[in-house]
Amino acid sequence: MLPKPQFYLHIGHGKTGTTAIQSAFAIAQEDLLRHKIEYPIPIVEREKASQFAITSGNWKHNPEESLAKELFRLSQEKTNNNSILLSSESLFWHLDSLFEQEIYRLKELNLHVLLAVRDIEEMLSSEYQQRVKRHGEKRPFEQFLRSRHFISSHHKKASDVINLLKKNQIKTTIINYSKHKSKITELIFEALQAPDAYPRNSMRGVVVNRSMSQKELSILTLVNALFYTKFPWISARLSDALVKQLPTVQSQKCRLSEGSKLKLYEVNNDYIQNINDNLDPDSYLLDQSTIVTDNAQIDRSVIQQIRKEEQLSIDVISSTLLTAIQSESVHNRLSNTTIDQLIKMSQAADIEADTRVELLELAVANRPQGQRLIKLLEQAKTSINHQE
Repeated sequence: MLPKPQFYLHIGHGKTGTTAIQSAFAIAQEDLLRHKIEYPIPIVEREKASQFAITSGNWKHNPEESLAKELFRLSQEKTNNNSILLSSESLFWHLDSLFEQEIYRLKELNLHVLLAVRDIEEMLSSEYQQRVKRHGEKRPFEQFLRSRHFISSHHKKASDVINLLKKNQIKTTIINYSKHKSKITELIFEALQAPDAYPRNSMRGVVVNRSMSQKELSILTLVNALFYTKFPWISARLSDALVKQLPTVQSQKCRLSEGSKLKLYEVNNDYIQNINDNLDPDSYLLDQSTIVTDNAQIDRSVIQQIRKEEQLSIDVISSTLLTAIQSESVHNRLSNTTIDQLIKMSQAADIEADTRVELLELAVANRPQGQRLIKLLEQAKTSINHQE
C-alpha cells in the first residue's frame, strides 16, 4: 500500500463548488484528523466556513515564498506523519511556483492534487455572473466574451496545470463538476480516502452562493448601468439579498447565439481536448462534437414556475433597491439622472403597484417641485385604492 501523501492540494478551480467544499473541510476538521489529515485553519475562519460563508480556504499566496519552498518548510516543521490538506482557488493560479526550483525533490513531498473542472458554457456563464454581482459588469454576455476573444482563461490554465502535473509525475484527481454537481464534495472526500469524514447531515440541502436566473441577471446588469458608478455596492447588495431570500430559485445558463457558441468551442477546443484526455470517457467536458442546442421544448409547468420565480425576484430587487437608495438619499440628494431612472422603473409593466408608489414617493422626495411627478404618484395611489 502506498504511503499517504504529505500534502493534499485542493486547487479549485473557481466556480466548481469550492465554497461548499471548504465549508465541509471546516466542519469535518476533527473527523479528518482521525484519518490523519490536518486541515489547519484559524478558529475564526473555521467558524465562518462552517456557517457556509465565503472564505478563501486555508492557503494564501505569499509573494516572498514560492509554493515549493513553503511546502518543503512545512514538511520540515511537521512533528507527525499526518497529511496536510491545503485548499484555495489561488493555488490554481500559483501552482507554477511549485516547479520553479528543486523540481528533482518534489517526489519527497508525495503530493496529491485535487482539481475540479467545468463545462465551458457553464464556467464562463458563472464567471460572467460573478462580475455582474461583484464588479459592476453591465455588458451583455456575448459582448463580455468578445472582449476576451472567446478564450476561457480557466480552461487554458487547467490544461497547462494538467500538463505540468503529468510531466512531474504528481498524482492528480480531476473531477468534472458539471457531471457531479450534487456530490462534488463527497467525491473530494473519497479522493482524500476519508469518505466517512464527509459531514453528510450538515451538507444536506445546503445551497451556497447560487447563480442568477435570466431575469435576475438582466435586471442586475440594468441596475449596474444606471447606478454602479454612484453606488458601487449596489449589485452586491441586491445579489446577496436574492441568494439569502430566494435560495431555491432555479439558476439558468447565460444565452449564446449559435454563432458565438460555435466560436467559443472552436477557440478553446485544444484546451478542452487536453482536459478530456485526462478524464474518464463518461466524465468528458462538452466539446465541439457534443454542443447542446437550445431548441428543446420547455414543459409548461417549468415555464409557469420560472414566471413565478421571476416575480419573486423582481419583488426582492425592488424592495432591496428602494431601501438601499432611501438610506443613501438620507445623506445625499439623488441626482436628476437617478430620479429619472426611478420614474422609468416605476412605469415598468411588471412592477407591483405598491412598489410603483414607493419608487415614485422616493422620486418626489428628491424632486418635490415636479408637478408631473406628483401627478404620477397620485395616479399610482388612486390605482391601489381602486384595487382595494
